[in-house]
Amino acid sequence: MIRLILLFFSVITVIYLVIKAIPYTPAIDGTNAIASLEKVPIGGIEQSILIRSHDTRNPILLYLHSGPGSSEMVPFRIYHSELEEHFTVIQWDQRGTGKSYNKEAVNKSVTIDTLVDDTGELMEYLLKRFDQEKLFLAGHSWGTALGILAASKYPQYIFAYVGSGQIVKPAYAEKLSWEYAMAEARKSNTTKAIQELNEINNNYPYLDTKNNAKWFDDLMTEQKWLVKLGGEVYQKDNYNNFYVTPLLGLSEYTLIDTVKFAKGSVFSLRTIWPQIMEINFTDTNTDFDIPVFFLQGRYDYNTPSEMVESYFQKINAPEKKLIWFDKSGHHPMYEEKELYDNILINEVLPIAYQ
Repeated sequence: MIRLILLFFSVITVIYLVIKAIPYTPAIDGTNAIASLEKVPIGGIEQSILIRSHDTRNPILLYLHSGPGSSEMVPFRIYHSELEEHFTVIQWDQRGTGKSYNKEAVNKSVTIDTLVDDTGELMEYLLKRFDQEKLFLAGHSWGTALGILAASKYPQYIFAYVGSGQIVKPAYAEKLSWEYAMAEARKSNTTKAIQELNEINNNYPYLDTKNNAKWFDDLMTEQKWLVKLGGEVYQKDNYNNFYVTPLLGLSEYTLIDTVKFAKGSVFSLRTIWPQIMEINFTDTNTDFDIPVFFLQGRYDYNTPSEMVESYFQKINAPEKKLIWFDKSGHHPMYEEKELYDNILINEVLPIAYQ
């Protein structure tokens, strides 16, 4: 009997491994529908995009993932199928990330400016391909930094910008994140957290990427406790349901892609983070030629909501809205997905038809 059970699980494992070796995106029926996983040349190298729509005549929504280096191709597709009925939804693994992690990306210089230029080139490609004049640009976390910079540089391509987990001034945000994690650690008397957070808190050396050789490990320590102590996801101590579980089933990601995701995440964070720490949008990016929407989790202590609200007040735009998600932390598009979809469909999308 034990041998039969072992044989059964062995067969199941082999079948799973075979299936996970084949990238998969569910088909969408319809004359003008599309469900396509593609590699396109952007910035001189091949990069992966996922295109899904019930009707490619619908306005384009280009979603910029978090990280840097944290693809959301699979979870965003799973959580937001309703958007595909109203938009042509584009998921893009940025250079050095996930399915776009390759030797070309690693060997070439990857900078924030490079990624902004990639974004502009991709927008131009999508508009030409689908014969449209403008698109909607949405970003999450790191993707909001890329989104703000792209919206400032390429407003002629964009109907409106939508940011969630909006980056403002990361160096100061990290101090607030540390302070939140330490306060929660003391409140819950989590001894290990107090000890590890204190070790990296000698005048916040983990923020100094130039003089602190351990900055990456220190950052990972701070982020680990921020998540475990509830500063990332509202009333939860992990985000596995958003980012881990979706990758286990049939998806656009093979097992090899999952390995590339891990490598790309480390590569991108090590490469881009020192540049991110120089950002201060309150001094550099407050005037926009397009509508700006912030869809912000009320309990976000990764990109602290108090900073987002302050930045929002300084923004000048033809239209601007700050919409609070009262049961969300840093991931409102997953924590309150119905509200996120409703806002994009009922408040953002109509701009295309004005």
